[in-house]
Amino acid sequence: MTGPTESFLRDISPLPDLHSLLSQFMSNSSPDRIPQDLRNMLASTLESRERWRSLLYQAVDLVFETDNRGRIILISPETWLGQPTTPLISRPFSALCDTVNILQPHTGTPVQITDPQGEALTVILSSCPFQDTEGQVTGIRGTLKAVSQTLPGTSTVITTAPVESISAPQPDTTPVTGSPATTTGVAILATITTALRRAIVPRLASAAAIDALLIPLLAEGALLDTSAPKTFLFKSSALPEDIQSALSTPAPPAGTELFRSGNSHVMICRENIRSLRQLCLVLWRSEPWSTQDQQLCETVCSLLAGFWELDSIHRRILTDSDYDIASNLLNWNGLKSEIERRSRRLDQEAMAATLIIARVPGLTELSKTQGFEAGEEALRQCVALLRKAIRPTDAIGRISNNTFGLWMDGGDRFAAAERAERMTAHGIPILIDPPVHLPLQLGLVSREANAEETPESLLERGMQALQEGVAENRKWRFSHEAP
Repeated sequence: MTGPTESFLRDISPLPDLHSLLSQFMSNSSPDRIPQDLRNMLASTLESRERWRSLLYQAVDLVFETDNRGRIILISPETWLGQPTTPLISRPFSALCDTVNILQPHTGTPVQITDPQGEALTVILSSCPFQDTEGQVTGIRGTLKAVSQTLPGTSTVITTAPVESISAPQPDTTPVTGSPATTTGVAILATITTALRRAIVPRLASAAAIDALLIPLLAEGALLDTSAPKTFLFKSSALPEDIQSALSTPAPPAGTELFRSGNSHVMICRENIRSLRQLCLVLWRSEPWSTQDQQLCETVCSLLAGFWELDSIHRRILTDSDYDIASNLLNWNGLKSEIERRSRRLDQEAMAATLIIARVPGLTELSKTQGFEAGEEALRQCVALLRKAIRPTDAIGRISNNTFGLWMDGGDRFAAAERAERMTAHGIPILIDPPVHLPLQLGLVSREANAEETPESLLERGMQALQEGVAENRKWRFSHEAP
């Protein structure tokens, strides 16, 4: 029993050659009518052929013809899968697919072709021979229908890849798109990644990520760093006793553990952390855990372990460094060393200096409200404004998230007070979308020449002056009392 495609292939005869048309009209027509009738016959034949071909394109993707040796003599349309098909003309059909014998009839044979990137494309091949007027087979006419999809906009070069011969071929029924469980898992991972990037503090970021995991899984959970076993990094609710006892035992190798605790199905995922111990992700719920759920939770645990490893390395770098990576300013260790070095020179020249503690309220909150991109841009603009407020030879450092220290060589109380008045006149305008105007609060402390004060005591006095100024609703305040 043949399908509609095979019927089309048999009904479409090859384009008549000029010799057969001339013979037909020489025997049946008068000489004066031969040229016009011949042109009409040719036009009618071409028009009929194009109609059949257009109708066939609605059922298949590619139409081809070969000669009796399997060489392609006609292929249409001119482009397929984003690549031209004309270069295949005069080449053997094996250039398109070498896993089938095209000289044999085919009815719905699944064939797999592979592009250079290794992406497989499954097509359905249908073909049948056509004959001349004497009954001799002169070639093969066939069609190809793609059944596995190629993403829009991708370019696929039609090549071949050897596959095993199939004695009883069956259509490829493997779904192209992911299963609902896979699609849901990808969506959950995307939500978790977004939660991790929204919070820069690892503990807050991990809590947000676990929260994003528990909601779609309808589960409770906790996160534990075994280097501090008494303090959970995150816990949605009280842990059952069986889970507590399982976590209190010596840490087994990394992996996943599944067990029952009363009416709850418990899953514990463990990941080893470089230079630390283990990170344990604990989840429990009333429903059993599927294989997809287990793979998802293992992936999340591995992601969080890598997050903690990078944070540990980052903290070590910050501890040993004199610079703040985010702002490219000195941190407190670097600023303290700079103050000590400059103080010795100022004492030799009998010159005073002033330390300005500057706080910009709301600077770090921009990352939470408008995204980390806005927070980073606000930090850059804030640092640029603070640099302009002092001389290029003065020192500036970042003490905490929104607190900075400015060291003015040779700045006595009067010069520092004048500088503070100018700095706080307009605050810190941040040109982002939407623009933000942040306040600027200052605490000032002067160091006289040859004074027996350490950088720590100067910082303490400056912070105290800052807090007193905020309590008094003043933009800046000087510390006039020596320790």
